[in-house]
Amino acid sequence: MIYFDIETANSLLPWIRQKLIEIRELKYNTEKALINGDKNVLPIYVSKLDKLIREITEKGIILRDIELGIIDFPAVINNRPAYLCWREGEEKISYWHYVEEGYKGRKVISGKEDILSYT
Repeated sequence: MIYFDIETANSLLPWIRQKLIEIRELKYNTEKALINGDKNVLPIYVSKLDKLIREITEKGIILRDIELGIIDFPAVINNRPAYLCWREGEEKISYWHYVEEGYKGRKVISGKEDILSYT
């Protein structure tokens, strides 16, 4: 498993933002084609969406919610499995949560956490 530190995760945010744009454009264009009666577009959509999601997950990043743009970066914080958590619209990664807590358990990164670092 890949574990991220804050610096590495933040460096991937421009790339993640672009991938979310590509996913939404693909979804919009597919919905438009379906509304116009072109059902042949569905297998193409599924294939392209799968490819985009695979690009994200192959880096070890977890896409939690496409619509809200919720992304988790696996980390080890205070010697426990955790996630550095980012939501689209946030400038940088400022939150984290333990694996069992989920998005609702997000905490602000205070600097007091012991985050495993690869630097």
